[in-house]
Order: sequence, then structure tokens, then C-alpha cells
Amino acid sequence: MTRRIRPIAFAATLAALLPGCAVLGRQQKDHRLERASVQKIQKGMTKEQVTQILGAPTEIIFSNKEHDPLREHAYVFEHSTTRYTAISLALINFGNMDEKRDRVVVFFDEGGKVDHVGASLMAENAAHGFPFGR
Repeated sequence: MTRRIRPIAFAATLAALLPGCAVLGRQQKDHRLERASVQKIQKGMTKEQVTQILGAPTEIIFSNKEHDPLREHAYVFEHSTTRYTAISLALINFGNMDEKRDRVVVFFDEGGKVDHVGASLMAENAAHGFPFGR
């Protein structure tokens, strides 16, 4: 009789340990920054023209000049994409998260016109990865 119980106990233990699941997820923050839109920003454009192309800035950087402390010196536009991967096997869980950001900074001159633009567009490179590494 005990010989018969061992295979059943083994099968029950195996069945309890094998169930699991895999989860893939994506989270995006702020509005997307398209490369073509960033390339439209030209020196001499007004702040209104910049916001028509890129939307509302995430952050406004003010001048630290003594005589004009409220002058808007730069607009910062940001977007991030995060991709999640998780595997759960009974009591053991493994997870991976990859976050990439887009950041565009538009600098303005004393007259409020675009002086120069800096951009790093990496959000589209976020990827799902196996929880143990790539």
C-alpha cells in the first residue's frame, strides 16, 4: 500500500510546484516625443511655436540672473517607457524591468527665441527581457 502512496504523493507535490505564470507589462509616462517633431524645432522659434510642436513642457527652468530672475531659460520635455517581465513558479518569482527615457531641452535666448536644442531619445529602446538577464 505504501508503494502506491509514494507515486501519488510525488505526483501531487509535482503538480503543486509546476503551476506558474508569465507577465509582460508596459508603462509610459508623459506624452511621446517623436524624433521628427524634435527636428522641427529651429533656432529663432518662439516659445509658442515650440509648445505647438512638442506640447506642454514637463519642466520650466528659470534664469538665475540677478536682474531677470523670472525669465524662462529652458523648457524640458520628458517621456519614459518601462517594460516589465515576470515569471512566477509556485513560491519562486523572478522579475526584470527596463526603463528608457526621452529628454529634450530647448534653451531660449534673452529675447525668448530658441537658442539651441539638446535631445536624447531612448524610450523606444526599452525591451522585455528574461528575468535572469539578457
